[in-house]
Amino acid sequence: MDKIIKELEVIDITEEGKGVCKKDNKVYFVENASFGEIVDIKVIKEKKNFAEGIKVNTIRKSDFYEKPDCPYFYSCDGCSTMDIEYEKELELKVQMVKNKLKRIGKLNLDSIEITKCPTREGFRNKIEFKVNKMGQIGYYRAGSHQLTAIDSCIIAGKNTNLLIPRLKELIKEHRISGYDRNSKSGEIKNITIRENKKGEIQLTLTVRKLTREIEKLLKDIKELDNIIEVHYSINEDSKSEIMKSTTLYFRKKDYTDTIGKLKFKISPRSFFQTNALMTEKLYEEAVRQMKLKGTEKILDLYCGIGSTSLYFGQYARKVIGVEIVKDAVKDANANKEINGLNNVEFVLGKSENEIARLLEKIDILVVDPPRKGLDKKLIQEVSKSKLNKIMYISCNPGTLARDLGLLEEIGFVTREVKLVDMFVNSMHVEIVALLVKGKNQ
Repeated sequence: MDKIIKELEVIDITEEGKGVCKKDNKVYFVENASFGEIVDIKVIKEKKNFAEGIKVNTIRKSDFYEKPDCPYFYSCDGCSTMDIEYEKELELKVQMVKNKLKRIGKLNLDSIEITKCPTREGFRNKIEFKVNKMGQIGYYRAGSHQLTAIDSCIIAGKNTNLLIPRLKELIKEHRISGYDRNSKSGEIKNITIRENKKGEIQLTLTVRKLTREIEKLLKDIKELDNIIEVHYSINEDSKSEIMKSTTLYFRKKDYTDTIGKLKFKISPRSFFQTNALMTEKLYEEAVRQMKLKGTEKILDLYCGIGSTSLYFGQYARKVIGVEIVKDAVKDANANKEINGLNNVEFVLGKSENEIARLLEKIDILVVDPPRKGLDKKLIQEVSKSKLNKIMYISCNPGTLARDLGLLEEIGFVTREVKLVDMFVNSMHVEIVALLVKGKNQ
């Protein structure tokens, strides 16, 4: 018999978007529960001190409830906070970051502000769709490989949404199915779409193998409106659906996008911030905190295609970017030429391996690491240096808090933390933190 817990109040939201409830010294993490609701839940997993559950009934709606504009909100795993007022979402993000900084990093920072996005719709420049056995397009439901089929996505760009019905028609016409993990059958594993500020589209098809039908599909896709690049990626791993190395199938012209005055060439696997409206605000905030005067030498680790390096290069004397992904470094050097910024150079390699030889005579270290945060070796190299200013950009409050704590142990002080809402309708957030030591304190 299912265990039902009645009348739990949702007192918080996790970074993954689950409601947090407490009763009888036990914490409950609840799918599809909104902040401020009182709910009945069905327990699906239980441990000594916590349990996981799903909402089965709403006793009282949240005082901050807002009807989601997306018809797929309750079955899609994409957005988790679209059913609460945006101002409350922002407040919850700030509190989440404060809590993690205090609990993990032992930092008490009261004055943390957040820059909000001007809209909750149409802000994403990159969308990744799944396809099921019937050829329907959509997103997986939370914690499963069951598809929620969609006709449009409220956070995607206009031309991406115009493309969805045409893709569905072509997939059906060529009798191609999506990949099914259980039967290990089907061809399409992912459809990744980037849309730039001009509405131009780069599409990458990740498939199990390149069949005659897939080639016909690619041929038809390149004829669709606004398509300027088509790539495909072959992933034969029966347990994986990620995009691997890509092959260019069609190019009308290079796929590029802009941040402020700068133009960037972007390959399918290269990282580029996904919020088209907020990326410049993020970089502007970093520039403001660093107080660049044009005389600084910056080392920019985990630099990707060079977007941060080149943006900061507009305001600094010299910037050295380090990146481990070969295609990203290739794009970064192309972007350097496109923008004519000769005071920026790029190094291919692991940041933790390259930092020792590059850190000498550096004025500011910029890090924008993956979600796992900084490598211990990297922090050790910083501890041995004369560096006294670090700009840390992060999308993971937990690892950021850990790393800020470790950096404070070697003499740095966290001077300022500011949030930028790059991930609207979710509890994810981008964080910009400035650390200083010595006379800069």
